[in-house]
Amino acid sequence: MGAPPSLSMAPLSLSEWLERLESQHPVEIELGLDRVAAVARQLGLMSSPPTTLTVAGTNGKGSVVTVLSAALLSSGKRVGRYTSPHLNRFNERICIDEVEVQDAELVAAFEVIDCASPDISLTYFEVATLAALWIFRERGVDVQVLEVGLGGRLDAVNIIDADLSVVTSIGLDHTDWLGDSRELIAVEKAGVARPGRPCVVADPDPPGSLLSTLDALGANTYLLNRDWRISEAELHTAARQRYQLPGNTGLLPVNLGAAIQALEVSGLVKVDQSLVNEVAAVNLTGRLSRIQKQDFELVLDVAHNVESVSQLVQFLEDHPVSGKTVALFGVMGDKPIRDMLSLCKSAFDEWNLIDLCRVPRAMSTDRLAEFLEPMDVAINQGSFSDLWHSVMTRTTAGDRIVVFGSFFSVGEATSFLAAHHHGGEQN
Repeated sequence: MGAPPSLSMAPLSLSEWLERLESQHPVEIELGLDRVAAVARQLGLMSSPPTTLTVAGTNGKGSVVTVLSAALLSSGKRVGRYTSPHLNRFNERICIDEVEVQDAELVAAFEVIDCASPDISLTYFEVATLAALWIFRERGVDVQVLEVGLGGRLDAVNIIDADLSVVTSIGLDHTDWLGDSRELIAVEKAGVARPGRPCVVADPDPPGSLLSTLDALGANTYLLNRDWRISEAELHTAARQRYQLPGNTGLLPVNLGAAIQALEVSGLVKVDQSLVNEVAAVNLTGRLSRIQKQDFELVLDVAHNVESVSQLVQFLEDHPVSGKTVALFGVMGDKPIRDMLSLCKSAFDEWNLIDLCRVPRAMSTDRLAEFLEPMDVAINQGSFSDLWHSVMTRTTAGDRIVVFGSFFSVGEATSFLAAHHHGGEQN
């Protein structure tokens, strides 16, 4: 990260640290464990870490991590939860007992990491991961639940040997780094598993390479539709227990089921129907979040690849409204946008394209509009705030507004709505 600041320099604030982290490494993503592991060893983070649950996959990781954390906390454990990316504040990434860490803790972590790595250049995500591990150790958590940022095998999170791992869905995303097929991507995801330790797989149609890699690693695999299954809103676990999965939540049954199956095999908590009911009620903003306003319904979802958009469209079909369904959408330019939008042909009556010009990777609204032209629907472009005010003038009782796409899109929505006190009841 470079030499530490001299004693005469004023300490950096959290925002100043984050600006520094965003610009210090020549590339945003550099897969590999050597550099981050060297710093982790220097900080003593590799020896005797807390019990570690690691979650990898294309979609559903955040939901599984949140359910695992909620269940462990409910059972009396002190829990560190690490997720990415964030919607509004960096602090969201690192929570202890569901409370975001304070700015001062993050600054202290960054300073320690900086001093431990004077000759090693780390990416933003690598520093964030080390900060989470350092804070969890300093705060003495019993269990740390870690979400993989990208892939698995070469992701910074994977410097820690997981006591239990979960692999959610396997889809085509980040193909420039992970490979251009599900078979190749699955090998990277499987890399979070460890010999002799449980790995819960929640993909209903896993590539053969996933299972062969897990077998080669010697993991104890718990496979959906082989060792555990979901049938008519009921979870059948590997231990031959049955649990009803409550409906009308923002959690997909397969993600809730995977978390419960992982908890069962972990031995860390007592799993029963009351625990299932409790964790099914957890709320994860931006994952099929439904907010009932006075006259309309608002849905927030960070669906930004083919699989997640397909799930969103299915969710909308399964929960129809009497009025029109309006999209507010913004996405990064490296996504399979044509395929994503083709899934939405009959899902929306109107499109509003969020201008994310401040994000270099974002696709321009003009280019997005070109993709949408064949659909013959109303298309508007602008900032989120301008689009929202415009949509509000056309919204009537029974309508539904869906904000989806990148985390930046949903983040702008949640920030704007919070600042303007647009209240509502969350389902």
